[in-house]
Amino acid sequence: MKGFDYFQPGRLEEAYGLMETLGAEAGYIAGGTDILVRMKQKIIAPPALISLRRIEELARMGRDRGLLLGSMTPLRALEKSEEIAASYPCLSQAVGSLANPQIRNVATVGGNLCNAAPSADCAPPLMVLGATLTIGGPGGERTLPVEDFFEGPGRTVLRREEILTGIAIPERVPGTGSAFLKLGRVSQDIAVINAAALVIMEGGVCRTCRLAVGAVAPTPLRLRGVERLVEGRRPDPELLAEVERGVRGEVNPITDVRSTEEYRREVSGVLLRRALEQAVRDVR
Repeated sequence: MKGFDYFQPGRLEEAYGLMETLGAEAGYIAGGTDILVRMKQKIIAPPALISLRRIEELARMGRDRGLLLGSMTPLRALEKSEEIAASYPCLSQAVGSLANPQIRNVATVGGNLCNAAPSADCAPPLMVLGATLTIGGPGGERTLPVEDFFEGPGRTVLRREEILTGIAIPERVPGTGSAFLKLGRVSQDIAVINAAALVIMEGGVCRTCRLAVGAVAPTPLRLRGVERLVEGRRPDPELLAEVERGVRGEVNPITDVRSTEEYRREVSGVLLRRALEQAVRDVR
């Protein structure tokens, strides 16, 4: 691995200033579980890295009309949170399925999103939870929904000097249930397919439905057409069969070393149907 300069600012403003000074080839580093691997493989060779680890405000968890997560919050902290397991089970299930405890101790929720992998495990649950992201930079802050953050494999809306600083998840309302499921070749592998579902039920009828899948399109994908199919109806076997067919029609998978396009398309419907069933059970 080629040598590089390493900086550890203690404040966001200092990090922004370093990036402006160092130029386009420098990069931010969060947990480092992805970028350091790519550097060792000589896929990338940035001359300088700016660590976000010492910026305390990026690692805070708090509440303000919902859950607030700093982008540097370790996945292990989310996994161990009883509050997240109780109020946002799909997120708890997702982080618990990611890699292994050693990786989860250093990998961060923001880093998982900023890698912009189509298979990012944190993306589908945050999408269905209605999370919004805060992005900071020298010019100030902006917010956007999670689904608007991704532009393609490895690409996000972040400008060079910007940092994903926080994630806001709305309060869970009565009648809400959610679930996350993942299929990989082995338990610690990158997802072949992952899926998240959220429902808000009233009198046995689904009033609100949010569905998302990963690894079946260039970016993590909200299935808005299938969501409209579910809303206003009872989740009976007939509807669940329609959901499974609808998912296969909305996804756009590829064939790669992990799976074929045909397998991903077929199984995405099955996995999402199961996630929806589990979300309905979570309400009860």
